[in-house]
Amino acid sequence: MVRSTQVIAALALLAAAPLPAAAPLMAAAPLLAQANARHLGVASCSSSVCHGAVSPSNTYDVQLNEYVTWSHEDSHSKAYTALNSPRSRSIAAKLGIANPAAARLCLDCHTDNVAPERRGPKFSVSDGVGCEACHGGAEHWIATHTSRRATYRENVAQGMYPSANIRERATLCLSCHYGTGDKFATHRIMAAGHPRLSFELDTFLAIEPAHYRVGADYQRRKPSYSRTQTWAYGQLAAALAELEALQGPRINNSATFPELALFNCYACHMSSMHRYDWSHRLLTLAVEPGSVPINDGHLRMTWLIARRLDPPSAPTVLKLSQALLAAGPGGRAQIAARSRDLALLVGKLRDRAATFEWSHTDQQQLLNMLVSLGVEGEFHDYIGAEQAVMAIDGLLIDLGMSREHRTRLDGLYKLVRNDEAYTPESFVTALRELQSALDRASSSRTSG
Repeated sequence: MVRSTQVIAALALLAAAPLPAAAPLMAAAPLLAQANARHLGVASCSSSVCHGAVSPSNTYDVQLNEYVTWSHEDSHSKAYTALNSPRSRSIAAKLGIANPAAARLCLDCHTDNVAPERRGPKFSVSDGVGCEACHGGAEHWIATHTSRRATYRENVAQGMYPSANIRERATLCLSCHYGTGDKFATHRIMAAGHPRLSFELDTFLAIEPAHYRVGADYQRRKPSYSRTQTWAYGQLAAALAELEALQGPRINNSATFPELALFNCYACHMSSMHRYDWSHRLLTLAVEPGSVPINDGHLRMTWLIARRLDPPSAPTVLKLSQALLAAGPGGRAQIAARSRDLALLVGKLRDRAATFEWSHTDQQQLLNMLVSLGVEGEFHDYIGAEQAVMAIDGLLIDLGMSREHRTRLDGLYKLVRNDEAYTPESFVTALRELQSALDRASSSRTSG
């Protein structure tokens, strides 16, 4: 297994190496769901002969109970209702909002908040994050998508959002679970009481109830992906979203401080005046004690992914990441410039990840690196630990090793369930136990 102390020693000089000039700002791709088609409302899909069946169908290539699954089990259906809770009203009051269920600031992510002129007669904001929030306005494809003669590509051409495509799926999920130029959970919103946002595409998809079957018919009509591919692409897409945000107005605003949501929350909120455990990590070799670090949870995963996805690029990813995290004292312009440098490379890695097929060896090496670096303390902060656990879980599933390590995985999830109760020492101990178990299993397979 790779030891992070050895890697640090080998790569310590990277942060001091000269960097290329700032690259031009990358343009964000628009969401297809923002097209001009009218949204007809959940009621247009919920008939018992459409997607409102009580039980799944074995006759058609879709289950036909998608509405029931969404309305009964999917948290997205409760997103609007949450705005009327006492907690939401308390947050709104602190922000000077009279009614969160009527404020665009809240509605843009808690419902399918399309413009009034794009709402059909059955549309209701109170539906929450409904069918068309993910599948796009159905005005032009609601009739054709029921035909066996209409292909998925033809429906997409009519305006259906291609959510089966990993690129478009990640972009859509990130638009609320991270944010865009139009909507973003700022430090002000979180200070008023809104939960911190985190993102991991594979885990988020796994914990939501699936309203589709990935079988032979699905794979014939639509693309499908392994857990590892979904995780890797999601990490790279999230890292790129953060890098683009670091180049925009939120880092260069005129306030005393830039947008603090772009930084690592736990650099301040899990600190103690009597805690002296600050140390360098791989990405923070050039960062001085006391600096407030940029949120680098996805960047750490990006470097790990690059080591298997495109090994020649990994040292440059590390060097540019180190330069970005060390750029704080140099001012906001330097943060934006270093973000542009890194975004160009991460964008290429993301595009490669969309079609890359991860081998068993790749998955095993990723798992070994994650666990080994975690034991060395690379993920000892809460954000790092949270991302590491979700990554380890997906990799063990793809490797067919999840069941034998389920108790240890449950223990790791328990350690990161509550950020206020999290302790780095317990996390490292749990990872060390997992590492020993993995080593024993590997030795047993080799000797067998």
